[in-house]
Amino acid sequence: MADERKRYAVIMAGGVGERFWPLSRATRPKQLLPLGHDGRSLLEEAIDRLDTVIPTENIFIITGHSLVETIRYSGLTVPRENVIAEPTRRNTAGALVWAAAWLLATKGEEALDASLAIFPADHQIDSTEAFRNDIATALDHVGEHGGLMVMGVPPTRPATGYGYLEVADANGDAGDGPVVPVAAFHEKPDAATAARYLDSGRYFWNSGMFFWTISDFLLEFEQASPAHFETTGRLVETITAGDEAGTLALFEELEDISIDYALMEKASSVSMLPANFGWDDLGAWDALMRALEQDEEGNLVLGPSIRIDSRDCLVMNDEGERATVALIGVEGLTVVMTGDAVLVMRSDRAQDVKEVVKALKDEGSPHL
Repeated sequence: MADERKRYAVIMAGGVGERFWPLSRATRPKQLLPLGHDGRSLLEEAIDRLDTVIPTENIFIITGHSLVETIRYSGLTVPRENVIAEPTRRNTAGALVWAAAWLLATKGEEALDASLAIFPADHQIDSTEAFRNDIATALDHVGEHGGLMVMGVPPTRPATGYGYLEVADANGDAGDGPVVPVAAFHEKPDAATAARYLDSGRYFWNSGMFFWTISDFLLEFEQASPAHFETTGRLVETITAGDEAGTLALFEELEDISIDYALMEKASSVSMLPANFGWDDLGAWDALMRALEQDEEGNLVLGPSIRIDSRDCLVMNDEGERATVALIGVEGLTVVMTGDAVLVMRSDRAQDVKEVVKALKDEGSPHL
């Protein structure tokens, strides 16, 4: 097993989580909400899952300027100085360029060959032990064999909300042990295509968890996107010099593009490790119904409420005993109450909450 001191983790926590409105707000992002087990925040769980695999002092959180202080003083176990603000938002490709440049500028040459793991902050994992074993396997593999790696999750349903990874051989016969080459990346499919993916056995959910050494990351980026490669090197210089204006100017020039589009789909060497743990992306309210335990009527109840002849509903009362939420004779609804807003929707419309947020922005509403 590789030296744990030569392992780093980057947790991307820059989003607010608009589809969890009205609970998630600009100053109260989704990753800090008590949506995990035992009332813990998603970011707390993301950090705790890395225990014994990556030293706490080597875990870094990349976020936006508006969230840095909120996250630093939210009681996390990582050092406060490890919460790093991006100069501005430039999607996941920009976030990972920033992470690489910042590590090189602050850790020096030793960071080049360290194994790096990248995680979103809002995932649900059902087996911490299996997760840790898989992460250690992935980090050891990229440290020894090089290349870029993504964690693939065996699909359990024909989900249309995730991207997919296609492999030539799901059994791993064409790879190195459990690791298999990625044949293609696929965007979020329609229902019929997702069903076909599920039946084939050759398609995996793209978890958004990546593994590489910074040297391999830069090597692949030099070919896939020279602009990102060149900017990374220049950012190292401006960060080292303490040139905040120069750093911002460089970063603003980057294309707003995901890491999949900018790098992974173009890279010459991408492999996949099939996950041995259950996984879900907590992207919207409906995901909580899959992640948390429900009562005998199929209701997920978070906070005090009264349910009469109601089934398969999600009820969130963020006001506690200061307010009453009551449901009578309804099925399949999501009802969320906060101090200044109430959301009522069919649970199968969870993705459309972003349209509410857009409307509030257009109106200049203070309830964001």
